[in-house]
Amino acid sequence: MKSLGALVVSPAQCTVVTELMPGWGSLWAQRLRWQRGALENHGTDGTTPQTFRHWAQQRGIGYGVVALGAYLLLVLVMALSLDRWVWFPFWFGVGLLFMIERVLTVWRGGWRARLLGATLFPELLFSAFLCTVHTRGIVDIWLGREASRRHAPTPVAEPLDRPGAP
Repeated sequence: MKSLGALVVSPAQCTVVTELMPGWGSLWAQRLRWQRGALENHGTDGTTPQTFRHWAQQRGIGYGVVALGAYLLLVLVMALSLDRWVWFPFWFGVGLLFMIERVLTVWRGGWRARLLGATLFPELLFSAFLCTVHTRGIVDIWLGREASRRHAPTPVAEPLDRPGAP
């Protein structure tokens, strides 16, 4: 529809629901399936006015892979090469801004969500996981590996507290 010039919008009442993956293996398969699908579609469709935004998102994810990898590598090099930890006020401030943003984002979840958000570690680990999935998708496509469409079915549960649900 977009390639024909249609404006595709979602109604304000629209909600998106996906299955909660029961484990890391299932989450890996789901995210790799999604990531490869996006990359393969972009490879097929090319860059057009309709796909430009999604191409930019994929490039942003690629930049995130490089940036997070470089950050973790530099932290490791610094930790191994120095006798003591060195605090850099600028980067401490950047980390503090990320922490404040995360706490405010999860504020409605209560004190446990705020405490977890303040640690930033779960988000950092999940980001590393997503970067690894993205890299694996690119490598698989580059090497011409056939995409696995495995899916771990889980029982379908009714959504909780959905507005307008009977």
